Amino acid sequence: MSAWAAVMLTAGGLFAGCAASIAWTRVPIWRRMTVPEFVDDFGETLRRTDRIQPALLVAAVAAAVGVAIAEDGSAAILAAIGATGYVLVLAASATVLVPLQRRIIATPVEQSAAIRAMRGRWFRGNLGRSVLAAAAFVVMVAAATV
Repeated sequence: MSAWAAVMLTAGGLFAGCAASIAWTRVPIWRRMTVPEFVDDFGETLRRTDRIQPALLVAAVAAAVGVAIAEDGSAAILAAIGATGYVLVLAASATVLVPLQRRIIATPVEQSAAIRAMRGRWFRGNLGRSVLAAAAFVVMVAAATV
């Protein structure tokens, strides 16, 4: 396995796993919390995950591009598809989810109806991001094994 493929799989797998973990473990808990509890816990969780997730995502994309350039045939095509999936995740995160999470955290808890509505949109967007990340990772695994 090339160094590019190793980085692609490591960073891509960690990113997809982290995204899936939030969707699978945190979101059900956040649904049951009161708005003030949710805002506090959501903010704390994102302060931690937002330190590492973007770096993992960028590393996975860069390494997948490296694989696409270094390899031929199916491996190159699959790596490019995986990189494209992760670029879409990055774009959706930067343009939709991150601004939405900032609005959630900045909104006064007295506006609980607005926070609940934004929370629902963020949950749906995060689920979509998690599914796309998992699919892109599966394609990256295929690229590394063909």
